Amino acid sequence: MEFIEYHLFSDTLYLGERGKGDIFKPCLRTIPFSQISGALNSKFGTDGFKAVGYLSGNSEYNTIEYMTYAPKDRISGVSKLPLQIEFLTNVFAKIFVLKNKDADTLPDEFQIIMGGLKSKGFGVCVLKKEGIVNAREVAKGILNVRIPVEEKDYFNVKNVINPVYGYLFKKIPNTYTGNYVLSLFEGSEVAAPLFLLRR
Repeated sequence: MEFIEYHLFSDTLYLGERGKGDIFKPCLRTIPFSQISGALNSKFGTDGFKAVGYLSGNSEYNTIEYMTYAPKDRISGVSKLPLQIEFLTNVFAKIFVLKNKDADTLPDEFQIIMGGLKSKGFGVCVLKKEGIVNAREVAKGILNVRIPVEEKDYFNVKNVINPVYGYLFKKIPNTYTGNYVLSLFEGSEVAAPLFLLRR
């Protein structure tokens, strides 16, 4: 079992939860399976990509900033209650894509669009190939990514010792809708490949 490691760079990125009614929209500190796999599948017109990632790099990367945004009602044209949105600038992340027939066609460098606020210019990401990592050997540690429980075998996640559960959105192919599926979140104690664990 092998994964292709990519380094992801973005000027501005907003990876938000789908919480309704809140006026503060926090940004995630990891790259969930649903976000990166969905972006890859959308870019290349397939549903075969399985990937996860997390923020990395030193203090010059992944700076937290805030913006106030007042979306307008589509019918009346009147602005709704302003939202405060947390986002990341100068983003650097490590992405791990399961090596399969779809992943084998990926170029060494390409661009995707991921996350929210795309209409404001957010989410343009450049991915650059770093190499191949082996996922056969596992160790006990703290998970650093978000993976649907139904997908954990693809990432060789074994022996879930102390899970932190949440839900990730799973799109229904060829539709604009989907469902939320039970997922392992960062902070779960598991046995998994080293590159998926906190250092």
